[in-house]
Amino acid sequence: MATNAKPVYQRILLKLSGEALQGAEGFGIDASVLDRMAQEIKELVELGIQVGVVIGGG
Repeated sequence: MATNAKPVYQRILLKLSGEALQGAEGFGIDASVLDRMAQEIKELVELGIQVGVVIGGG
């Protein structure tokens, strides 16, 4: 997205699987994966987008 473009959505919901947070470890939460996701969410918030996050428990 161009830096001066207005986002299409003002509010989004991210549904993440717990498995996505495992990374290559196969168990627990991989801190590097969590950090990357947090940085990407931060970028959305800085654009003025409200972000909700749901982590699956399945």
